[in-house]
Amino acid sequence: MDIHKVKNLTLVGRLSINLASLNNEGTEGNATQPRTATIVDDGELYTVPVISGDMLKYWHVKHLCAIAQDRDLPLSENNARKNPNPNRLKAELANHEWVVDNIPDSEEWEGKLNSDQKDFLEQQLYKLVASSCAVTDAHGLLITEVAPSKGDGENIFNGSVAVARTSRIQTGFMTGIPRKNATGHYFHAKYVSKRTGIKSRESTGGEGQNIFTRPATSADFAIVINIDLAGLGFNDAANKYEINEEQQQKRKKAVLDAMSYTLMNQPGANSSQQFPHIMGFEGAIVTSSNLSPAPSSSPIKDNYLETLESLVSNINSMNGDESAEFHTINSIDDAVSFLSN
Repeated sequence: MDIHKVKNLTLVGRLSINLASLNNEGTEGNATQPRTATIVDDGELYTVPVISGDMLKYWHVKHLCAIAQDRDLPLSENNARKNPNPNRLKAELANHEWVVDNIPDSEEWEGKLNSDQKDFLEQQLYKLVASSCAVTDAHGLLITEVAPSKGDGENIFNGSVAVARTSRIQTGFMTGIPRKNATGHYFHAKYVSKRTGIKSRESTGGEGQNIFTRPATSADFAIVINIDLAGLGFNDAANKYEINEEQQQKRKKAVLDAMSYTLMNQPGANSSQQFPHIMGFEGAIVTSSNLSPAPSSSPIKDNYLETLESLVSNINSMNGDESAEFHTINSIDDAVSFLSN
């Protein structure tokens, strides 16, 4: 795949995972509750295991942060961590020195900003979210206030703003395919070498046997992901790129490589005891080299590949070109090879 030409990419398919506990809803008593949802397929309702799009984005963010550090791509303080903080640029925006360095006009601002100052601040923020952090650029951020301080807790100025960086990566729920999923609940107990009796078991120190149940799900999960590669580094307000072409290509490569890592490794809940058994992936990758979107079709349907291939043909017919391309994927290795080459 030539990432210099591709502007939009959609990945759809079925990821087979065994014995996972990746996205639970919480606990009731001593039992962990798996996340489920109700879907419609062929006019019938099914309750299936699901993994939220938020969790899928978290996996991608975590891999993208690591890649960005390895490749010296710009990162905010909250993203340059072992476990990224979704607040991203908020730490920098609370630091008066950083704000002044990046918005020199703000050095003279004090108190509540007037409308002209807030308008100028918003324009500068649109520029910063597109350029100063590769992860914020890709995954977006909503900024509603900028109130920096010098470290003593007292704000120098306060500006209420409305700056929304739209995520360039759209993720749907990973949805269990009807009739191709099962969730079991397994008994666990923490044992200690010395029997300490009922009093110890009931103590807050947790010294005795803690009895609980945990779910394990095996399923073919339907995945739908769309990536706006052309939007990386783009300032939506000013309608221009804030980074040069070389930087754009580096960010595209990092985003796609993080997607490959997401298919190969899911650092979800309970993975210290139930690291998922990834069995395989099959589906398709659709690309678009113009402003037409790369279409998608839900892998919940058995004929989704035929539908998707037909949509690609229709888009090319509408545009009178071959800007949309359909690529069948038969394994995780196929997907990684396509995304990385």
